Amino acid sequence: MRVKILPILVTLTFVTVSLSGCLGLIQARESLENLRGEPTDIEYTEKTSVLYTFDNPENKMFNESFTVNEKVQRIEIYVKVKFNLDEFIPCFEGSPRYVRAEIIKPSGDPLWSMDVCEDYSPPNFNFNSSSTTFEYGTWDLNIDAQAFGETVGGLVKDEFIIIVNVYHKCRQYPQDSPCNE
Repeated sequence: MRVKILPILVTLTFVTVSLSGCLGLIQARESLENLRGEPTDIEYTEKTSVLYTFDNPENKMFNESFTVNEKVQRIEIYVKVKFNLDEFIPCFEGSPRYVRAEIIKPSGDPLWSMDVCEDYSPPNFNFNSSSTTFEYGTWDLNIDAQAFGETVGGLVKDEFIIIVNVYHKCRQYPQDSPCNE
C-alpha cells in the first residue's frame, strides 16, 4: 500500500507547487538551492616571477603584469639577490651591480620598491586587502638589473629572483567550474 501512496504524494507536491504562483516559485527555488550543495571558500594563487642569471656583464630590464580584482585577498613578494664575490666588491653609490624593482598600481602609485647592490634576502613582503587598498586593474612589476657573469669557468654568475604571489579567494559550488579557470 505504501508503494502506491509515495508516487501520488510526489506528484501532488509538484502539482501544488506549480499551481501556487509566486509562493510556488519560492518553494521551487529553495528545493533547487538544497540540491546545489554546500559551497566552499577556495584560495588560489597566481604567480608572476622573474628569475635571471647573468652570463656576462650586462644590463637587463623586465616588465611583467598581473591583474588585481575584487577577489584578491593578499599579495606576497619573495626576493633573493645573490652577487658573487660580494665580500670583495663593495656596494657604493653608482655601483656597477644592482637590482632595482618596483610594483606599480594602475593609478601609477608604487606599492613596493627596492634598490640593492649587495646580497639581499629579506623575509617575504606581505600586503593584505584589510590593511592596503588594492586598486582593481593591471599592476606592473618593473625590474632594472645590472650585474656580472662569465661562461669560461662558470664560477661567477650574479643572479636574482623576484616572485609575486597574488592570492585570490572565491566561493566554489560543487557543480561550478573551478575559480582559477
